[in-house]
Amino acid sequence: MRIGVTVLILLSAFTGICRGQNDAAESRLKDAWEKSKSTPPDKPEFAKGFRDLADFYSSSSRFGDAEKVLAKLLEEREHAFGLNSPEIVPDLNDLGRVSFAQLKYSQADGYYRRSLQIMEVSKGKQSVDVAGVVENLARLNEALEKNTDAEQLLKRAVTIREGKQGNDSPALTPALTQLARLYVRVKRYDDAERVLLRTLGNEEKSKGTGSPELAPLLDGLGELYLMRAQYATAEPVLRRALAVREASVGPLAPEAADAHDQLGTLYMAQKKYEQASQSFERELFILTKTIGPDAPSSRIALQRVAEAYGALGKTAEAEPLYRSMLVVQEADTARSLRGLGAVLTGKGRYVEAEGMFKTAIALLDKRGWVSARRVVYNPSDPAPPLLIDTLRDYAVLLKAKKKAGDANKMEARATLLAGATALQVKFQPTSKRK
Repeated sequence: MRIGVTVLILLSAFTGICRGQNDAAESRLKDAWEKSKSTPPDKPEFAKGFRDLADFYSSSSRFGDAEKVLAKLLEEREHAFGLNSPEIVPDLNDLGRVSFAQLKYSQADGYYRRSLQIMEVSKGKQSVDVAGVVENLARLNEALEKNTDAEQLLKRAVTIREGKQGNDSPALTPALTQLARLYVRVKRYDDAERVLLRTLGNEEKSKGTGSPELAPLLDGLGELYLMRAQYATAEPVLRRALAVREASVGPLAPEAADAHDQLGTLYMAQKKYEQASQSFERELFILTKTIGPDAPSSRIALQRVAEAYGALGKTAEAEPLYRSMLVVQEADTARSLRGLGAVLTGKGRYVEAEGMFKTAIALLDKRGWVSARRVVYNPSDPAPPLLIDTLRDYAVLLKAKKKAGDANKMEARATLLAGATALQVKFQPTSKRK
């Protein structure tokens, strides 16, 4: 799913609302962390306080803070257990994870390789515990585009797990799906298909043919067939993925919408535009009901419907959809321009900032609310609040440029528009009188 400007703003607002709760949670975890320090480092309670706080930081994307806590934990436990004890392997793996999240690949590699060396010596090279560390290293090499090294590591992990857990164990699934993804990336599609089919068979055998855990594998297989233009093979796989999702999470869940999107994409590629439009319409209906019409995924679905209508020659139906998308895109662009203008104002880059504000106002001033000599109040068509806020920010810039007269005019126009909008909201009838 794509993240647009609107979603980022909503996330920012949500973060502001929840900041107090997060601060309280952090305070509690810090208190527990301080108390855990009084416990001997070789006791589980000691590590728990550190790890709980580090997990909180990681879940908040504060990986730097998590790294500091975990580094201190490793230092204490190295003193308690020794530099080569298997007891410190979880700490090394955690540090590798947060280093990876910060794109500190060389540092992550050091932690993972040290962990692997300890496990090979203490548990043996064919230990299942070794396989887990090998998979971590493979993920790191894949990120570094060291595809050959990543493949060899994944094959080693699969071999270890086959020897200890069996050829058809579901424990093989993470390594096999990672290997299939790697093969797709390097365009070894036959190998990718072979691995995905094997993984799907293992999962079906262990969890049943209707397990919801099959859906991602079916998605991957269907997408592979789409890439290879094997449309006849792709359709039953994608239809099965849809059926599995509808059975597990319900026909109106966003996950079901994703499956409809894949089917619509298949039908578009086959030029089956009527079926494509039906799939995209269903996707749009689900997303509008579940996450709202203004969510980025809903907008993408709307675009898909418009494209299918256009391909069908339904221009009368396609045109209003495209126009509605343009309005939303313009509002998102104006919101970004306003934010950038405010930032540039704060940095004293007034010429650039003024260009941002003027462009934003031009996008939003569809009815001449700003350009008209007088504000024409239309109760059914009030000025957008975003336009009013942009005018006020522009006035701040004009004051900084010592253009008090222009700033006062801009503030006055914003005040007039805000008053008209407030009146429109206040006096809008909620029901008709009998």
